[in-house]
Amino acid sequence: MISAELVKQLREMTGAGMLDCKKALEEAQGDIEKAKEILRIRGLAKAEKKAGRETKEGIIQTFVSEDRKKGVILELNCETDFVAKNEHFIELALNLAKHIASLPENANGSGTFEDISQQTFFADPSQKLEEVVKSAIARIGENIRLSRWVRFDAEGYVHAYVHGMGRVGVLMEYKADSLSDDVLRLAQDMVLQIAAMKPEFVNVESIPAELLERERRILTEQTRQEGKPENIIEKIVEGKLKKFYQEKVLLEQPFIKDEKKTVKQYISQTGLNFEVVRFVRFEVGSA
Repeated sequence: MISAELVKQLREMTGAGMLDCKKALEEAQGDIEKAKEILRIRGLAKAEKKAGRETKEGIIQTFVSEDRKKGVILELNCETDFVAKNEHFIELALNLAKHIASLPENANGSGTFEDISQQTFFADPSQKLEEVVKSAIARIGENIRLSRWVRFDAEGYVHAYVHGMGRVGVLMEYKADSLSDDVLRLAQDMVLQIAAMKPEFVNVESIPAELLERERRILTEQTRQEGKPENIIEKIVEGKLKKFYQEKVLLEQPFIKDEKKTVKQYISQTGLNFEVVRFVRFEVGSA
């Protein structure tokens, strides 16, 4: 006879349903470890059936090491908004971020789940990461997909930010003389700027030459078709390029807390030796 207490204990350990726990314990003749194995095998089988279902919802999760030298950002997707708010789903996202941060082979890397699925899970060496996610699919009851991740290993420091309910997140590397309160406030201002204004480049110099040339070519042709005199086209194009920089380049954007200043001017006026090195901005469902 399987006691209700033992069923409850197995449920707390695995998150499986009461009836599934009771059946597994009966099959395992009360051996809780064997019952866990039975549930895991059954759960993985269920997970395989769910693996083809669409995952349009999800969250952006970040993790930064205590010394602020390593940071990870990822997008974990699920089928419904309801599950995106589920504590087990959020915990899985954080554990995946911690896992990516913990393995040396992921240093300064980026990719999808396929790139790391066969790695041994940092918190439980008996499992591959693939098995961890499949177990979560079985427990939560929806398909789950780690669609992308990026890890920064910084010469300077890393700062991360997730907005609201996890729809938008930013990971940024920066250089500074120290980790003073003023520096951390400035770093926070920068990630808020990136989250809100969606820049694509740190500075004008970091725009790929071919992209800049293409933009210049398009703007030149547009201006020509507007019937502008040939001798002033170049000057007009330079003016239009300035607007392009204000939209796409972090340091050239109007600062969200004081639009009379550019981000570059704001950083300069703080008097801090602060440099944004690189950043990545993730939004759920965007490429």
